[in-house]
Amino acid sequence: MVVCMILATIVFVFFLFLFMTADENITGALLTACRETELENIKKGQIALNIIVEDMKKVKDLKDKKSRREAKKIRRKLEESKKLLEKYSKRKISGLDLIPVAGYRLMQLMRWDMTNPTIKKLNQKCQQFKEKKEAMNYTYYLLGALLGYIILGVSVSFGALGLTLALGLGTRSIVVAVVAFAAFVLLGYIPYDNVNTVVNKRAEDIERQFPQVVSKLALLTVAGMEVSQAWKLASNGRGTLYEEMNRVLIDFDNNVSPVEAYSKFLNRCSNKYTTKLATAIIQNASKGNAEIVKLFKQLNDESWLEHKHNARRMGEKIQSKLLVPTLLMFVGIIILVIVPVISGFNF
Repeated sequence: MVVCMILATIVFVFFLFLFMTADENITGALLTACRETELENIKKGQIALNIIVEDMKKVKDLKDKKSRREAKKIRRKLEESKKLLEKYSKRKISGLDLIPVAGYRLMQLMRWDMTNPTIKKLNQKCQQFKEKKEAMNYTYYLLGALLGYIILGVSVSFGALGLTLALGLGTRSIVVAVVAFAAFVLLGYIPYDNVNTVVNKRAEDIERQFPQVVSKLALLTVAGMEVSQAWKLASNGRGTLYEEMNRVLIDFDNNVSPVEAYSKFLNRCSNKYTTKLATAIIQNASKGNAEIVKLFKQLNDESWLEHKHNARRMGEKIQSKLLVPTLLMFVGIIILVIVPVISGFNF
């Protein structure tokens, strides 16, 4: 018991040492990451609201209850993000938000930078849904939070173990200590692991939505429409790819050059077809529609063919997953039939 409390104190003192020796640069990096996260949430919310309004205009029903409820929910989240952004802009930060500071300091002492394999790999994933600089800040924030919660979790775990042993809980003390440690680790690990979920979901959404988008672009440009106007009309829809296309339009409104806007789109959408699309638009920005129309047609054919192959592969994957439940149901039916027959013979 005494040993556990001593270990808990030592680890907590180490956490405090990391926290107290952190300089202004670390606090500034943490606040920057928090601000960028809320700005990203605000941008996503505005895009989602614009899409809902466009959908309501399209069906000519501005009083659609489902859409209004969805819009209300998004506005509520926007207000929360704006309040948090204002707080971070004033350099105000809550207690839980300060936990990553210890992790930042530990990475600094271990001299972890972008050459570290773990940081480099995580940063590459973050760049698929954030700008390059924002991805770097977010990478350090995720690892800082994970390390900070692990250190604090070890301290709380030893403390809980010592306290429960003092209360005479015996072997149950180990369960309490493990649960306390797991709870803290999960708080830091869930956002870290969520990066993989976000990247995989984005890749699937973009791959699924691209054929519809390029079909619209091909149809509109064949009709003689300029690429920028065709892009604007094709961006009306719901999904990851449509959101990214709307980001390009927002960049245009903010006087960002077309080359830069499409380059950002290319970096965020890690897909061979979106790469071809954005590259072609950038290269043909000053050449008119003649060449780009041919490319849109080619991309349309290739993407729909790939879409069919993916659908076939997905169907085979689902069938393989259903094989075991089907066999179990078959065995259950056989048992239901055979057992009464055998029971009848016994009589």
